[in-house]
Amino acid sequence: MTESVQPPHRNLASAVLRRAGWFSTCKAETLQTLLDEGQLRLIKRGEILTRRGEPVDHLCLIIDGVLEVSATTAVGKRHVVRYLEPGQLMNLIPVLDEQGAIHDAVAHMDTLVLLLGSALVQRTLANEPELALSLMRLLCLRSRLTYANLTESSLATLRTRCARTLLHLLDPYGMPRNEGVAISLKLSQDEFADMVGRSRPTVNRELKQLERDGIIRITYSHFLILDVAALNAVAADL
Repeated sequence: MTESVQPPHRNLASAVLRRAGWFSTCKAETLQTLLDEGQLRLIKRGEILTRRGEPVDHLCLIIDGVLEVSATTAVGKRHVVRYLEPGQLMNLIPVLDEQGAIHDAVAHMDTLVLLLGSALVQRTLANEPELALSLMRLLCLRSRLTYANLTESSLATLRTRCARTLLHLLDPYGMPRNEGVAISLKLSQDEFADMVGRSRPTVNRELKQLERDGIIRITYSHFLILDVAALNAVAADL
């Protein structure tokens, strides 16, 4: 069950809101209004924030935790689009075009979010034109990633797709270690396979080969990138 959040969490929400690049051009009073009129919610692990196709009446800013964004077909085949970290936005398109949600959004762990109602978002965009430009750039970036993924799914080998998926996780979740870069996000083999878009056994074989090649190390639900340059070379090979 989604829980209401008590005032002590407002400091964290305020910090993330002010740190998020999308809102960097907004006036201080605008940010305060978003915080005051938005709704802080704690979503427990495994709980659903939005379902694909259902109406959406809020823009979601992740404050703490991780939100899993995915789509599932009628026959149960699932594809994980991304794991959104603090500072990222969810439901931008449905809030702008007033259509249903594009993806399912589920809390990967207990996750704190700030929900900004559609009317609040529209009013803010009217008063902050630079914010509108920032969100347009965000939509363009995500569109480019979508087109790149479509090309990749047709042309890239499974080894390359595994390498690119690992590299996509490095920016938001990479943590430098003596031996390399650890991916802090906890992922089961099934969840990683859902990101790649192939079955767990076939993905696992490719990961094991990358491990034998000395490029990565696999521990329980975590990855350690031992050679980022080598992983980039694999990712660049179609």
